[in-house]
Amino acid sequence: MLTRLKMKCSECGCWNSVLMNKILVEQQTSEPKVKAYTAMYEPLQVVKCRGCGKVIAETKELIKIRK
Repeated sequence: MLTRLKMKCSECGCWNSVLMNKILVEQQTSEPKVKAYTAMYEPLQVVKCRGCGKVIAETKELIKIRK
């Protein structure tokens, strides 16, 4: 599923829009009958910050959203 996420640059604090593919990854659980999935995001292209030019997302890395 294609998703557009906003990511904040760690250098300059500029917000950038990144096109990503949402992937569900199965997690280990203590119960054999229970399945748990975590949402991970895979960028579809290399994205650089609009403000400073630092690379924010690369194609072959998975990103997990934390609160």
